[in-house]
Amino acid sequence: MTDWSHAARRAIQEAHSALPETATLAERQAAVDAAYPFGMRAYAPYKAWLKARRGYLCRYGYVPKGTALVESPMERMMRRGGER
Repeated sequence: MTDWSHAARRAIQEAHSALPETATLAERQAAVDAAYPFGMRAYAPYKAWLKARRGYLCRYGYVPKGTALVESPMERMMRRGGER
């Protein structure tokens, strides 16, 4: 893990510890985004930040853009059941 990753995770952990347990996903996103520890949002530091941010927020229901939610065969069968 790089120094950028450590710094990003540390900043996110500090933001997390300041949040109540009942915080919504939107509140968590706002707190994490406000805790950005680096200067310009570019290059390796920003990539490390985005990876740490995604890892943290996914634990609370965040679905990254471009992530296709794959339908299981059972879900597909149930959805198509009423189409006959």
